[in-house]
Amino acid sequence: MQNTRLEAAQARIREGWYPGFVWVANESAPWAPLTKPLSETTVALVSTCGLYRSDVHVPFAAWQDLGDPSFRVIRDDTPPERLRIAHAHYDHHHVATDHEFAFPVIHFHQLVKDGVVGRGYPWLFSFMGYLPEPRQLVTETAPEVARILREDGVDAAFLTPC
Repeated sequence: MQNTRLEAAQARIREGWYPGFVWVANESAPWAPLTKPLSETTVALVSTCGLYRSDVHVPFAAWQDLGDPSFRVIRDDTPPERLRIAHAHYDHHHVATDHEFAFPVIHFHQLVKDGVVGRGYPWLFSFMGYLPEPRQLVTETAPEVARILREDGVDAAFLTPC
C-alpha cells in the first residue's frame, strides 16, 4: 500500500512539475540521540515552508523547475507582517494565516519559560522544501547550516515540513 502511494505521488510530481523526479531514499542519515535532558538543550527551529523576510531577503526562486536549495536566516523576534512565503508547492492557507505553523516561536518561548526546553536558538532557518534534485542541499546547504548550528552550541533542531 505504501509503495503504491509513493508511486502515485511520484507520478503526480512528474506530470505536474518535474518529469525527471525520482524519490531519494536516504538510508544512511546518522541518528544522534540527545546526550542531555531536553530541559538543558538548545533547540533551533527549521522550516521547509519557504518563509523569508520581505524587508531583508530576496524571495526563494519558488517557480524554478528544480526548486531553490538556499536558506534564509530569520530572527525569532521578527514581526509576522515582515514575513512572506515563496514556495509554490503546497497550500499556503494555514502558514499565511499564522506563521506559527511554520515557526512555532511563541510555543517554544513558552517551553523555555516552563523549563521544558533549555534554550531557544534566536535564529530560524528557512528553506523551500521543493527540491526534486536535492544534491546541492545534501552536499552544500544542509552541511553549512549544520556547521553554523554546531558552532553556536545548538543541540537539536525542530523541523516543520510543508
